[in-house]
Amino acid sequence: PANQRAFHKELSSVLKASDVLLEVLDARDPMGCRCTALEEAVLAKCRGKRVVLVLNKVDLVPADVTQRWLSFLRQYFPTLPFKATTQGSKREVSASQQSSAVGKLGSYGAEAYGGDGLLQLLKNYSRSLGLKTAITVGIVGYPNVGKSSLINSLKRARAANVGATPGVTTVAQTVALDSKVRLMDCPGIIFARAHTPEEQADVLLRNCVRVERLDDP
Repeated sequence: PANQRAFHKELSSVLKASDVLLEVLDARDPMGCRCTALEEAVLAKCRGKRVVLVLNKVDLVPADVTQRWLSFLRQYFPTLPFKATTQGSKREVSASQQSSAVGKLGSYGAEAYGGDGLLQLLKNYSRSLGLKTAITVGIVGYPNVGKSSLINSLKRARAANVGATPGVTTVAQTVALDSKVRLMDCPGIIFARAHTPEEQADVLLRNCVRVERLDDP
């Protein structure tokens, strides 16, 4: 509970400081890791703040599944497909490669996918909001959806710690991409409390809780 309060405090600071909020979703289960309550709270209490959905890990689902999720989610917010870089690669996939490779398992290789489009959208928001200084982008989502990996892909450097276990990011951290864009990485938060064994299992199967913390593995 103490850690959860600290995490919620970090989330509040990210929400207040950001001009645009990126909610990162796992393409394998977008609605399972989407927090509509957070989206509604941002729209109701933070006027002028933009919400963008990032459909991450699109290399792990078929192309037609990716396209159908994009069509569905774009009814609510701008939604962009994304695949984080691996093996420390610094080369971004070209636009022509992106259009032909969406969702095909293994077709992305080690390069990031979707970064150019996301950066362009953020810079367009900066101009539309008339910001003279850098735009601040808060990145939120469940544990292990790839928030820190997204930052590293955009930065094209290891600016944020990443790992396969949940809870690698414990405090909000700011990373400057350039003079116009700053990213705030927020610790992964499980927004809904599990009240039943089924709901608890649902959270565990999404790798949102460290295995060593399970009462009954």
